[in-house]
Amino acid sequence: MPVAENHQSDWKRARFKTLGAVVSLLVLSVLFHWKLVLTNQYTWMESPDIANLTMPWFQFEASEWHQGRFPLWDPNSWTGQPLFGQGQPGAAYPPNWVMFLMPLTARGWLRQDVLHWYYVLMHFFAALTCYALARELGRSRGASIVAGCIFSMAGYVAYTDWPQMLNGAVWAPLVFLYLFRVARGERVLASSLLSGFFLGVAWLVGHHQLPLFVSIAAAILWIAVGVRSQSGTDAKNAKSGVRIARLAVLAFAITAMTSAFQTLPMAEYGRLAVRWVGADEPEKLGETVPYELHKDHSLKPVSLLGLVIPGIEHNGYDSYVGGVALTLGLLGMMLGWKDFRVRWLAGMALGGILFALGPNSVFHGVMYALVPMIDKARVPAAGSIVFMLGLAPLAAFGIDRLGLPESRLATRRAGFILAGFAAVLMFSSLFFYAAKVTPAISDNRMVITAFAAVLLAVLLAGVQSGGISARAGTVAALALVLFELGNVTDYWLPDTSDKAHNIYLAKMAAHADLARYIKSQGEPARFTYDDQEIPYNIGDWYGIEAYNAYAASVPASLWAHDLFSERVEDILGIRYYLGKTASRPEQREVFHGQAGVNVFENPRAFPRVWPVHGARKVAGEKQARDLLADPGFDARNEVFLIAENPSRLATCTGDDVSMPRHTPNYVRIDAKMQCRGMVILTDTWFPGWRATVDGKRAKIERAYGFVRGVVVEPGNHTIEMRYRPVSVYVGGALSLLACGIVIAVFFAGRGPAPR
Repeated sequence: MPVAENHQSDWKRARFKTLGAVVSLLVLSVLFHWKLVLTNQYTWMESPDIANLTMPWFQFEASEWHQGRFPLWDPNSWTGQPLFGQGQPGAAYPPNWVMFLMPLTARGWLRQDVLHWYYVLMHFFAALTCYALARELGRSRGASIVAGCIFSMAGYVAYTDWPQMLNGAVWAPLVFLYLFRVARGERVLASSLLSGFFLGVAWLVGHHQLPLFVSIAAAILWIAVGVRSQSGTDAKNAKSGVRIARLAVLAFAITAMTSAFQTLPMAEYGRLAVRWVGADEPEKLGETVPYELHKDHSLKPVSLLGLVIPGIEHNGYDSYVGGVALTLGLLGMMLGWKDFRVRWLAGMALGGILFALGPNSVFHGVMYALVPMIDKARVPAAGSIVFMLGLAPLAAFGIDRLGLPESRLATRRAGFILAGFAAVLMFSSLFFYAAKVTPAISDNRMVITAFAAVLLAVLLAGVQSGGISARAGTVAALALVLFELGNVTDYWLPDTSDKAHNIYLAKMAAHADLARYIKSQGEPARFTYDDQEIPYNIGDWYGIEAYNAYAASVPASLWAHDLFSERVEDILGIRYYLGKTASRPEQREVFHGQAGVNVFENPRAFPRVWPVHGARKVAGEKQARDLLADPGFDARNEVFLIAENPSRLATCTGDDVSMPRHTPNYVRIDAKMQCRGMVILTDTWFPGWRATVDGKRAKIERAYGFVRGVVVEPGNHTIEMRYRPVSVYVGGALSLLACGIVIAVFFAGRGPAPR
């Protein structure tokens, strides 16, 4: 009995310490990001992509959730696009749903404090998962906390502000945590499935880039696990290698199932869309992104100095990790080299940084040429996430080995190197200051790097001499990491009162009067706008149906036409133009905006729905484009289908067609037809839309090659269209099935809980 009681006491003590570590990471994350959650003076959202693209997506999705609708279809750009298919809106990522359901402002806007906490919590969870990885590797709690802070507050996670990419990094450490469990033979089936599951969750966040890089790193580590399992020549080792291969297949199968909620709609949309990649024209899914386009998004060779010197090549993929973190990581690598896990982590760190160099590294070029989908991930610098996945745990190894006798020589040498490095930076900074010269590659924060290097050298000497205990040394190392990173991470956050540095968010509040006018016009009014005056996606931001949009992709069927021609805009029912002056001579001003942007009406715009009684077939997209552009073609009375024989229609006049309801996922049209005809709705034709006429299934024709048409018989009819995408439903079912499988396998192999 006393043994059982002691076991229970130890178990509870361990749980209490783990909870303490979690709370510590949360407190550290909040305090480190004090600018965002402890004041209201700064914001992380003041950047073109966040303000113009991500925030409008988030606002639209939050509005849909608060109206009791699951956001599947976005009608507010390019005549409508699938949210799930675009991926980047993050509609399939459950943690985003929690943020969308948070209370809105009195005017229905996302709250800034909610978005700031969302940002901080993303970083907290990244720190927590890396802490868990370090603990799995046998590191002390203190050293694991330092590893979590390095992963969360430096490198990729610290300097990436796009949520659709950052959220994927949150789950990456767990992929490798369970892979390391497989390597040491702990519950290999459950561990394999959990590794694949968390990789699948990383794919759910919406962007393909980071999950692709993490998937490649995981595949390489699986190969390493398999090779290690076959060390030796006996049959048992050979069978072990085969077993590892099977487990890897299962893991990636679970990845595919878990991610299907997002990846199946993305695959469907990818085949039917074109994407801007930086070339003159957008590209289709099957086309290869030119290698030259990867250059501008790679770490430059000088960025290797930027690992420890702040301000070098500052951009969205800053490489800075700080001298303290890098030194601890290098010490961990050297002092723990005999441990195969350390060698693997070192390989990940080196591989990640070599890949991130892009065209400056032959290894990236080889992978671009040989590995599928690498060309689509045109930001090699994002490969630094793999570098951080290796470096942060290595730093934990370094901290835990500082006081060991065998580390004395290495730490002494490290101290000398740090002192010399600090001296160089100090003298350089003094020279620049005395000569009143602004350094070309950095700024005066070099002095902070030098100061941190000196303090770390003193810390190493103190730990080795015994004057500083291991626990105090860990706390001091954590303080140094936070001090050094605090001069770079969040350093660039703009003061919201500084108008010169708040040019994006301010514009988003300037056009509410335009949105109110358009909403007051009855039938959903589609419009286009001057994107120089309104750079953000005003359609999603205000919930009004814009035609053009700041987006990464557009349906290929729409792009196949001359979509900015006056004729196509008229046919698509673009009734208004928002700008300072009219874009066409016949437009007339109908509303004067407070910010100087006005509303001009296009008198030639078609209605959003209308009947036609003539139909023809055209051979292909070129013929369709030419015919639609032909002024002699009467699109108001005749429709064409591409490579498909249309239904026979009757000729008559006097029809009455209206659209009393138009919501993102549902459309209702009332049609009073004098004879058989086709009712046209100028919204994007896309798989997943289902139509009924008076409750009976009806086919949605691909009218004019890119919008919707439904054949209707004479009489009064109700046409209803609902968006029911099979790719989303099947993907969701597969994701739920994967969750069920992983949970069942996990609990099936667990022993009874301690009593």
